[in-house]
Amino acid sequence: MDKIKQQFKKDFEDANKVELSFDTNQLEANSKKTRHKIKPYKKGLIIFASAMATLFLVVAIPASIFLASSLKSQESVKLRKRNYTINEINVAQVNTFEKLNNVYYANAEHPTQTELTAEEKTAYNSFSNATYHSLVDTSKKDNMSYSAIGLYSLINEMSEAASREELKSQFNMLLGLNKESRLSFYGKVLKANSFARESATIQLRNGAFFHNKYQYSPSYVDYLTSLSCEAYRLDFSKDADKIVEWVNEAVNSRGFIDKDFLEMDNETQLYLFSTLYFKNAWANKYLSKDNVKDDFYLANGETVKADYMSHSYMVESYYDYESYIAVKDYYYGGYASVTYLVPKKTNDDIFELTKDANIFEDKENSKVTPSEEHKRIKVNLKTPKFSLKADIDFKKCLSNLGFADIFNPTIDSFKNAFQDENLTGYNIYAQKIKQRNEVEFNEDGSVVKSVTLGGFAGGTAAPNRQMDALDVDLNQPFIYIIRDINETPIFVGHVDNPTKA
Repeated sequence: MDKIKQQFKKDFEDANKVELSFDTNQLEANSKKTRHKIKPYKKGLIIFASAMATLFLVVAIPASIFLASSLKSQESVKLRKRNYTINEINVAQVNTFEKLNNVYYANAEHPTQTELTAEEKTAYNSFSNATYHSLVDTSKKDNMSYSAIGLYSLINEMSEAASREELKSQFNMLLGLNKESRLSFYGKVLKANSFARESATIQLRNGAFFHNKYQYSPSYVDYLTSLSCEAYRLDFSKDADKIVEWVNEAVNSRGFIDKDFLEMDNETQLYLFSTLYFKNAWANKYLSKDNVKDDFYLANGETVKADYMSHSYMVESYYDYESYIAVKDYYYGGYASVTYLVPKKTNDDIFELTKDANIFEDKENSKVTPSEEHKRIKVNLKTPKFSLKADIDFKKCLSNLGFADIFNPTIDSFKNAFQDENLTGYNIYAQKIKQRNEVEFNEDGSVVKSVTLGGFAGGTAAPNRQMDALDVDLNQPFIYIIRDINETPIFVGHVDNPTKA
């Protein structure tokens, strides 16, 4: 190994108090570290970003300045030991770069199933339901989807940066658990969604990027570390492309976001990201030869021709809510599932039918099980293929839930992310919280890529044997909820028109 490369590695470790494990042969022989002075600015902006949705958040500024925020991103499909990625190696060669903590991701081929407490289930399902219904009420978008876990992760990260006690209380109410309970719950979520194999991959990643012109709060970085959130410090004006590279690698997609998505300006001080990458094959495969073109009934009474795929599989139960049903389909290995909510009649509106319901909680008194002589129910599912892309702005959604003040530049909301005398008398607020999502359902399975920025087996029946069967035709607007192995909802969306991208 080249002596100069070895010396670079040692100097970098000593200066930044971190341990590097990447191959120094990948570094240029003349790499070196220089020291930059931190210049005070009159204005500051913090942006927090969270990913399977992209959240773009916080700004540190005087009372007269507005903030720009951004969104969140998701994890790579490659199975690897996570010490340093190629992106981070590149970043390490940037003179302004400083790694603030060490985060190690699970190196697993299978998810870890953990029993959630009743309190954890109730709190998270209530959070997901409140934010979903608020999005439906405020966004009015066709084919909307969002990463529930991405938004949860971002708001959880934001909560510790809150500098107003009443705001902390609001966050606790929305998240439904106290700080310690959230850490325990999110640890279970990470274990259930940090694995990669050929037929099934789910990965969550979190990242925080501080501008180097202000001093970050070490205690806040410690909190981010407890949430497995990578933290970095660099010069945004020179090296913003490194942030973009980190997000795109996290969702395993070149060009998923670009620098414009960051909405960066000279006030931007912090990005928080939470990303989700989901790629899973179906437990029971669809066959292309069975695909058909058929009508899809739109909410306005019109019809469009959509490409449908169909298959049959077994379930132990489904839920009948009189005017609509909820039925599951499963992904490879039982590592995840998707629940479809669809009206029984094509002239009914699924959003009207569910507006007063918690769609993330199953009602046991509505559960349908097989008749006594049969153990399972055969489901014949016909679903449209669809590929959707959507950007979501959470400003109206969160304002609708009582968080309008965090977007107000005259109110200091997130000062605890920094420890800098130059910020005395200045406000830190959220300019934007947003998310970018790409979703695809086809014969092979489902792929979900999401970044949140704030600145988220069956069998066949024996021949001639009579058994309970359920025919489900998703030929009108429907809701779908993707859950992990612990039944935690990680992604939710609705399809109004499968022919629209």
